[in-house]
Amino acid sequence: KKVFEKSRKAADTLSRGVQFLLKKNHVDLIKGTAVIESRNAVKLNTGRIIKGKNIIIATGSRPREIQGFEFDGKFILSSTDALMLEELPESIIILGAGAIGVEFAHILNTFGVEVTLVEMMETILPLEDRETVSVLARSFRRRRIKSYTSTKALSVTKEKNSIDLLIEGKDGKQEHVKGDKLLVVVGRATNTENIGLKKIGLATERGFIPVGDYYETKVKGVFAVGDVIASPQLAHVASKEGETAVEYIAGKNPTKRINSLHIPSGVYCEPQIGSFGYTEENLKLKGIPYKKAGFPYRGAGKSVAIEKPEGQVKVLFDPETKEILGAHIVGYDATELIHEMLLAETAELLPEDIANMIHAHPTLSEAVMESMRAAEGWAIHV
Repeated sequence: KKVFEKSRKAADTLSRGVQFLLKKNHVDLIKGTAVIESRNAVKLNTGRIIKGKNIIIATGSRPREIQGFEFDGKFILSSTDALMLEELPESIIILGAGAIGVEFAHILNTFGVEVTLVEMMETILPLEDRETVSVLARSFRRRRIKSYTSTKALSVTKEKNSIDLLIEGKDGKQEHVKGDKLLVVVGRATNTENIGLKKIGLATERGFIPVGDYYETKVKGVFAVGDVIASPQLAHVASKEGETAVEYIAGKNPTKRINSLHIPSGVYCEPQIGSFGYTEENLKLKGIPYKKAGFPYRGAGKSVAIEKPEGQVKVLFDPETKEILGAHIVGYDATELIHEMLLAETAELLPEDIANMIHAHPTLSEAVMESMRAAEGWAIHV
């Protein structure tokens, strides 16, 4: 309960900080619900009409429900329900092993909960680089987090104080898995219903609002950003999209759209995963020539000193030009370290530029330096 209270306190502090910034910058905050009335007006639930030259739709998303596994807040939980738990179950089954599922698996296991992951795809974190994910998968096995991959959930039965999940592997074999609760984290659904899109002639495509440059919809002056559009559903992506739209409205000259290959991804478990750009699987699928180089965390002195030697840094690059195509880090503070490699890629630096740059000792960033030296063929500490 103390951890729950601390998390709520942190969330409240951050929320108050944002409200302070809005007030400081003379932004009016109106709490309530509203629908789009026209291309330059929204109507509040109180009946009040607010007009403006532009509208930005940023209504976000909610946990996705799937038929037969509807949330009840008691036995079948959404990610929101899980965050509100003040008492932890003895065991839990997590349906979906994407970033949210894996992060909850790490957290709950740390508190002594028996965790079982069920994922339809071949690996946990199916969107991440497989070699990188394999390091995390080994760590989860050591921690006795059980993972079923290439596995479908067929049905769930609620019993007196637990649930029974019927699953089926790719070989067709069925099995019953029991737990105190079932956490369903199979993606998020956009909040685009009943907000007045039809009134201005907008329709969704696969649930998302189509947008063009600067995140403007086909209706001039109406923009959409964040989870309601077909881009990675990440807070930092939504924030940047919002900045782009607002800067364009203000007459500035922002980049038209975010380059998806320049979006950093972070998975906050232990060990962490930080990445950007292509994975090996993407490159093979697209037929793009590449080479790879890597360096183990254990080769960086600090990782041993702080007892965090598990992990690796991996870089993918063009075999001719040495252009960085992607990078993937698994290990302690990976979500921080990835940005040096992303900066190098966006600034059009080459592996030799980082390889030759002095990195302070002892730091984990030395593993980044050594991975780039490996790309150049002269890693020293491996």
